[in-house]
Amino acid sequence: MERLCGEVNGPRWVSALRGSSDFRHLWGAHLVSTLGSGVTGLAIPLLAAVVLGASPTAVGILTAVSAVPHVLLGLVAGVLVDRLPQRPVLIVTDFGRAICLGIVPVLGMLDLLSMPVLYCVVFLVQAQTVVNDLASTSVIPKVLPAGMLAAGNSAISVNSSVAGIVGNGLGGGLVQFVGAVSAVAVDAVSHVLSGVLLFFLRAPELVAASITGRRGMLRDIKSGLVYVRTDRVLVALCLSSGVGAFAVAIRDASLVLALVRELRFSATLVGLLAMLAGVGGIAGGLLADRATTRFGFGRSVMAANLASAVAIALLAAPFGVAPAVSVGVGQLVGGFSGAVYAVGQLTMRQLATPRDMLGRVNAARRFLVYASIPLGGIVGGYGGAVLGSRPMLTVAAVIMAISVIPLVVGKVTESADRWGLRLAAG
Repeated sequence: MERLCGEVNGPRWVSALRGSSDFRHLWGAHLVSTLGSGVTGLAIPLLAAVVLGASPTAVGILTAVSAVPHVLLGLVAGVLVDRLPQRPVLIVTDFGRAICLGIVPVLGMLDLLSMPVLYCVVFLVQAQTVVNDLASTSVIPKVLPAGMLAAGNSAISVNSSVAGIVGNGLGGGLVQFVGAVSAVAVDAVSHVLSGVLLFFLRAPELVAASITGRRGMLRDIKSGLVYVRTDRVLVALCLSSGVGAFAVAIRDASLVLALVRELRFSATLVGLLAMLAGVGGIAGGLLADRATTRFGFGRSVMAANLASAVAIALLAAPFGVAPAVSVGVGQLVGGFSGAVYAVGQLTMRQLATPRDMLGRVNAARRFLVYASIPLGGIVGGYGGAVLGSRPMLTVAAVIMAISVIPLVVGKVTESADRWGLRLAAG
């Protein structure tokens, strides 16, 4: 690293970008690829529904297919990320996703596109995304000093929030003017650009394998799970994230129906209110590092979870104020608290984990989170049919509040305070 990030003037996340050329390239690649993914996040469902005339069941299967790789392949991907040089892993998965997505407009022009083909494309893209995401989060501690991890994670978090607003907006415009098939090509190009930027990563740890020797895939998976199980902080963070993901899945399964059918919001109003979550996410990403520095990692994460519970409750519009105001505040607060939580818990995992195990530890947490999502979606859908979608939002808020309990039992605040003292001491 050419200079110490902490010595650069300005906000700490700007210092992280200025202080490490490797992190600048990683951040730029992440921004480009997430913007492209924001486009296809809207374009692919529209492609299925409008161009291919898919039924609601077929679109639902498409959504399920996109989640399956995260559950099936997550633990294996964690081992691969720890075993292989991570720069090539990032580059190959970016170019691989570009090729898979590029097939869509080609087959579209040849009139050979179908739902089975789209299922295969989505599965392959998401399988590579699992590996790429795990490699990306494992790379950050190798290109930034420990004291700048929260700042770096904040900068990455802002990318995701910006992509949620700009990417979806750009996706809507592209679908409107050039069609859903051509819009998918934009995401393919974004992954090519991302891969090119990643060629400039130079840290020695990124071009050499972390694990020497071969103990077998299952043994490496087991070693990662055992490490998580024996670390009190990692257990608490994984359980809290799993419970929180379950609550968010219930929220996502209930929110649109609650707003459209029970509160009678127009589609335009729903879209505008959803953008507030992205605005809150940007603010939370920018301020997350300051929050963890001032209040500590543990307190910031706990407060963020409680704020997320309040935000979900506000989405049900339970008070005597204008429903749109309540939902708008809920979206804004939820986006802010979600970003603060994401940055805080990721930084704690990075600090608590040896570098050569980051892939497996991150994969264990990811497996638990993605395994919770389908269950939460089922509970949200069934509960909405029985109780109504707005009451299920209240249920989701209660479950989100419960996600704080593992953090308290695991005494995360005490460990995080010790990390803070160690980082302050240099």
